[in-house]
Amino acid sequence: MSSGNGVITRREAIKRISGATLGAGLSPAARAAQSEARPSSGPSRQSNSSKQPNVLWITGEGVPQHALSCYGSRLIHTPNIDRIANEGMRFENSFTTNALCSPARATLLTGKYNHLNGMIANPGESAEIVPHFEASQETLPKILKRHGYQTGTVGKWHLPANPGEVGFDYFVYKEGAGGPYYDPNGYLQNPSLGSTVIEKRSYPGYETDNVTDLVIQGIQQFDKPFFMMVQYFNAHRPFDPPHQYEHLYDAIRIPEPATFWDDYSMRASPAKEARMRIADMMDFHPPQDLTDRQRQQWNYHQFMAHFLGTLRAQDDNIGRLFDFLDKAGLAENTIIIYTTDHGFFLGDHGWFDKRFMYEQALKVPWMIRHPGRIKAGSVTTEWTANIDNAPTVLDLLGIPIPEEMQGKSLVPVFQGQTPPDRPRSMYYHYYGFGAPHWVLPHYGIRTDRYKLISYYTINEWELFDLEKDPDEMENLFVWGGYKVHPAYEAVAHDLAAELKSLRAEYKDTTGPPVQLLPVSSYN
Repeated sequence: MSSGNGVITRREAIKRISGATLGAGLSPAARAAQSEARPSSGPSRQSNSSKQPNVLWITGEGVPQHALSCYGSRLIHTPNIDRIANEGMRFENSFTTNALCSPARATLLTGKYNHLNGMIANPGESAEIVPHFEASQETLPKILKRHGYQTGTVGKWHLPANPGEVGFDYFVYKEGAGGPYYDPNGYLQNPSLGSTVIEKRSYPGYETDNVTDLVIQGIQQFDKPFFMMVQYFNAHRPFDPPHQYEHLYDAIRIPEPATFWDDYSMRASPAKEARMRIADMMDFHPPQDLTDRQRQQWNYHQFMAHFLGTLRAQDDNIGRLFDFLDKAGLAENTIIIYTTDHGFFLGDHGWFDKRFMYEQALKVPWMIRHPGRIKAGSVTTEWTANIDNAPTVLDLLGIPIPEEMQGKSLVPVFQGQTPPDRPRSMYYHYYGFGAPHWVLPHYGIRTDRYKLISYYTINEWELFDLEKDPDEMENLFVWGGYKVHPAYEAVAHDLAAELKSLRAEYKDTTGPPVQLLPVSSYN
């Protein structure tokens, strides 16, 4: 409603903007859901440039860096995601601390490793590992609410906790962790701002379009600075693209990556034992008369065509969000962050999925747009991991960072500084052994040149020299023991010592202690 002096409120202004300019872009279900709430008057423009900035945090599902055109992809153009990078800063060295959906998303919310936030695996993937996520623990949205923000999350959730109790005023998420992506079975939503009650609702149409519609609806309800998490997730099995992109790559041959025919002969045994090979995918119903090699190539093309179609839909919808912010006068005072929960194997090593500490799963996009505070078009090689996301948002907003958060703010990096405590190595820990992919638990360390991985349940190690072997094809350890190539004995020993130190620094006592490697050599 308008105030008594004729000045419209921020909430009403946004509703008028969206009602007049964005209605054509919404799905029929979303337009119907909004029709009673929208005033019929013409557009009115409002900017909150004098207030605390808003935060729009976009988290993709399993999008590796090399899938985006701003990171060099030649398979797809992602202009709207690229816009965030082009109008802000892009990180070349950005990592996830556990390449799995629920653990990564819990870390984004808490700024803590999974051994502290409790979400060490996806719910239900293993009878031996039971993750938990206590809603009572400190989270980014809780802190922001205490400092005057309204908070929302729409899209993928995948945590065993009520979003309202975790700190969200507005939430809508779809049941489960995957498809179908057209007319899905149901959305779980609170009926009003601030409620922790969960109701089941239906929004027919394509999942990614619906997420965007519901994000806009949520922002329309806010009348204070907002923090909105947009959690797209259709780039996930069953990889259903929208109908307009189903045949986008029918006449295009998508080249296989260099490691597509990997036979795992020079790596530790978990690589060979994992069940995530594109050759074995039955998702797309390969013809029965194909040879093994032909089936692997056929599956790869189908998989990539579907994946890229879903990514195109996500980029389109990020463009819709930009349009909304631009037309509502909010774009200049809204921080936009884009990242993903983990990377993904797009045929690399003959795989789909993630989990391993190899580069395609480990590295994630990270970019931020904040007009006036972050130089447009800047690129940095400074390191960041997903534990840094929550501290960075707090620091940008001038809010103290809790001591329990293990990440470090990136604000000095945005200012062109390299603080002496910026990390030059990162610690990784994956726990989730179980169906359907059976990737063995492991922890490890990555530096600017080397990567050391311990598959601690079977006492096997991998060491890669990323400068000489960027594709991670040659394990420098002899399997079945601690014997390492003689040229790398000192490197392996030093990395193991640093790995032990990082585990202590991050207070990780899960899994066995690091055994410092004895000096030995090939027979």
